[in-house]
Amino acid sequence: MAIVEVRVDDRLIHGQVCGYWIPQFDVQRILIVDNEIVNDENRKVSLKFGTPPRCKLSIFDSKKAAEKLLRKIDEGIRVMILVRSPEPLAELLDYGYTFDHVTVGNMSTKDGAKQIRNNMFVDEKEAAAFKKIKEHNIPMYYQITPNVSKDDISKEF
Repeated sequence: MAIVEVRVDDRLIHGQVCGYWIPQFDVQRILIVDNEIVNDENRKVSLKFGTPPRCKLSIFDSKKAAEKLLRKIDEGIRVMILVRSPEPLAELLDYGYTFDHVTVGNMSTKDGAKQIRNNMFVDEKEAAAFKKIKEHNIPMYYQITPNVSKDDISKEF
């Protein structure tokens, strides 16, 4: 499997992902890793509706995603891993699957969250997940769209 992008964006499939990131990496499959959405039929239908016709969409919980990624089930397909928060990525690491980078986009404000960048607010659970990712020496960048410079956020955690 060719994982071409690993992105945290709490909006998941939306204009920036569809208009910038998917074309930038010529994505063929979006893999959403989310332990809640996997059991929410309404949200899954909405996400499928928003998926560009050129892409396939898979939605798995962290454990199943790790199993499939480790088995290289989609080998040869250009895949974007998309999550709402860094927590599923930390869980993928717990299940033995690693990735080479994380790009962070929008993470909306929430109670108890600290502002890290313009559109990036992180609560304690998310900060712990980012710290785990950092402990695996995985580079982490803040980048809203591919046409702006990456901002290394590793030092924040």
